[in-house]
Amino acid sequence: MRRINMKNKTIFFTFLFCILFSLSSYAYEDVFYTATKNVTFLEEKQDLTKIMKVALFNNNLSDTVEPKVLYTQNNTLKALLFKYTGSDYPENLSVEINENKYNITSKPDSNGYVYFYFPENTDTVVSPSSIVFINDKERSQKFTVKPTEIVSQNKDWTTSDDGHTLYKYIGSDTCPTVPNFYKGNIITTVGGYENENILGNKKTGITDITISEGIQKIDNYAFYQISSLTTAKLPDSIEIIGGATFKDTSLSGQLTIPKSTKEIYPYAFDSTKITALILDTALEKIGSYAFSDCINLSGTLTLPNSLTYLGEGSFYQCSALTGDLTIPAGVTKIGNGAFFNCSGFNGCLTLENGVKETGTLSFGAANSKYPMSFNKLILPSSLTKIGPFTFQYCTKIPELTLPEGLEVISDGAFDHMTGLENTSLTIPSTVKTIGGDYLADENTGYGGHVFYDMGKTETFKAIYTASGNKYFTSLDGVLYSADRTRMLAYPRGKRETVFEIPEGVTQIDEMAFSRATYLKKVILPNSYTISTYLPENILNRESANNLSAAFYLFTGIENVSVKSSNTKYTSLDGILYSKDMKTLWYVPNKYKGIINIANGVERTEKGSMFISNKGNTLWTNIIFPSSMVWIHNDTIDVCNEYFKNLVTIDDSLYYNIEDGAIVEKPYKLGDLNSDGVIDNKDTAIILKYINNNMLFNFNKKSADVNKDQKLDLLDAIIILKGEIQ
Repeated sequence: MRRINMKNKTIFFTFLFCILFSLSSYAYEDVFYTATKNVTFLEEKQDLTKIMKVALFNNNLSDTVEPKVLYTQNNTLKALLFKYTGSDYPENLSVEINENKYNITSKPDSNGYVYFYFPENTDTVVSPSSIVFINDKERSQKFTVKPTEIVSQNKDWTTSDDGHTLYKYIGSDTCPTVPNFYKGNIITTVGGYENENILGNKKTGITDITISEGIQKIDNYAFYQISSLTTAKLPDSIEIIGGATFKDTSLSGQLTIPKSTKEIYPYAFDSTKITALILDTALEKIGSYAFSDCINLSGTLTLPNSLTYLGEGSFYQCSALTGDLTIPAGVTKIGNGAFFNCSGFNGCLTLENGVKETGTLSFGAANSKYPMSFNKLILPSSLTKIGPFTFQYCTKIPELTLPEGLEVISDGAFDHMTGLENTSLTIPSTVKTIGGDYLADENTGYGGHVFYDMGKTETFKAIYTASGNKYFTSLDGVLYSADRTRMLAYPRGKRETVFEIPEGVTQIDEMAFSRATYLKKVILPNSYTISTYLPENILNRESANNLSAAFYLFTGIENVSVKSSNTKYTSLDGILYSKDMKTLWYVPNKYKGIINIANGVERTEKGSMFISNKGNTLWTNIIFPSSMVWIHNDTIDVCNEYFKNLVTIDDSLYYNIEDGAIVEKPYKLGDLNSDGVIDNKDTAIILKYINNNMLFNFNKKSADVNKDQKLDLLDAIIILKGEIQ
């Protein structure tokens, strides 16, 4: 076997370092929790630095042992709790405390804790104490630890099998203390028994809780829904605050997170009554909904620079928080809805350099009634993705500049940012994707709400692309894909009254024209096809077609036209029909006066009358021709809800107007001549219609036995065979 020389060793360790370093690129994944389900927390992989040290330096003792608590009683040593994080627990381990040596026979438990109890009549305590761990090969560094006095109990609690966790409080004191010693055992944890609080899911019984110094963890559900609990004294030793620990309690006043706390699990303080929050500089992770619905929480929120994880909804609807908000550089991804509906922030929102991604609605509001109040926005050069609806209803931010390095602008990213005073917006050269990702497993390539209601009508006139962008381009201030097959956005303040969409465009994003107040007429290109299908990321997919979704509800458009060479559509008086004049495709919201649908039209398509109320139209009446056979349900809903008593449909075989509303006449599938019998006479009628394309006085709805709104040979065969469902 050949020996490995030092050069080869250097190459090997360099290669190992590169592999280990690549592990750090994996982001800490959020887990969505609900209060009715078991709250657990996804543990992050072991710290990269420790992995490297273990791999390269063979479990260096100083890096694998960590003293936690040195317990004393009556000024003498009682016990030592330490944690071992290495892969192989060393043989012949001992500890030297204030130069006195003790052999350790205890082994780590499943959490790495080692519980060591000193013999009786041990040395007098020195404070602070120096601790050195020793094995056969080395001595650790010197640790300095301040001793902790034992708080001991022998009753009133039930424990875990190993005796180190207190599960249930069975005493009668309304202000109990959680001891750090129970029946001679070190206590590291309180709570965590099968999703029950320490009172066995009782909601009253204690008003104040004092947790003794030395306790390392408050486990899941420890005080969950104990509505009588108003005060909790937390020791500096707490490293983990578990899931839903204080959720739905009456915990109030200022909450100071202990200086040793590194992780706050999901829902920990959800819906409590805390009024102020101080986060220690050691805190690394705030779990999902940890402080959600803390509606009394006020003042300025300072997130520590140590923070690396900010979970989904972590401060959801904490609307009384005010002042500036800074997201530390270590938080590479901001969780979905982290500050959703936190409408009280009225200062600068700063994302420090290091933040790479914002989640859905990270800083958004639900509606215009309580918009977000940030008055300034600073985005870092590290930012690569703005998540869906991140800044929705941030109505008081006056300026938006997108940094180079940004790659993804999601659906609704700048939705309702009406306070922007920008005259234009420049898409950075690095942007590859715009829209298509809200509620979608894979990007649909179809944008929705991205630039909707953005900027001021008086000022926002253009969207440009930076030089070098390979994916998007701008023409006369309108944003397109680089190949100009997709039109993304028409700025609301653009002053032209007529706009002709360039030939080659096959897709117009949702709300691409919305809020374009000055625009009166749009000419469609021959390349564009209207479809009733819209992808899952489009919020209006159930009630709009792709054209009405693009124009949306609030524009100045009163006329939609096509060129004479268009083979698919025709326009009459600004209303859009199919080329054969059989189908109504779109009535502009700002069409003025009576909507008089042309004679011969037989059907209205989904989204052809796409409005939210009569007030956002200029329509006065709607007249349907007697030829109308299929009125789409959405059209009927619009007419009956907003235009009752303003709709006319005379001499129709298919519909009546009753009490001012459209009502479908009854009919029997297959009985074309309405004689009550389905027979060859009915088959003959539809065959004559199909073969000669002549009009007969028969009910076309009854002939459409497969309900595809077409009359063809398939319908005739079904009638002939008597297979009508």
